[in-house]
Amino acid sequence: MTDPAVLQDKLKILRDAYAAQLPEKLKQIEQALSQLSRSEWGEEGFQTLHRMVHNLTGSGKMFGFGLLSDVARNLEECLRQIMQAKVAPGEEQRKRIQVLLSELHQTAIHRDAAAGDQSGNSQIQI
Repeated sequence: MTDPAVLQDKLKILRDAYAAQLPEKLKQIEQALSQLSRSEWGEEGFQTLHRMVHNLTGSGKMFGFGLLSDVARNLEECLRQIMQAKVAPGEEQRKRIQVLLSELHQTAIHRDAAAGDQSGNSQIQI
């Protein structure tokens, strides 16, 4: 049987490693979005962006970053709606994407609050 203290230490190490990777993950999402802006929202690039955000949604919750996961889910939903419409996003949709990306950055910066929310039950209203 595994000692609970050892397990908690291992989980903390995993959460810390995940938190250390967040800036790079967000940078990659921004780069994918930037590429789309230059390439007229090609379907393949857009699917890549959506997949990256989707991965952040799931991994955030798994590593105890429930608030980050919720914000990523909001962005994922916004991207999904654009994908289903199969048309380039309008100015309002682009602004919304930027706002949600900004919120992702804020939740990543406030790591202590995000890491402390291990329930995954936080709700974000945007």
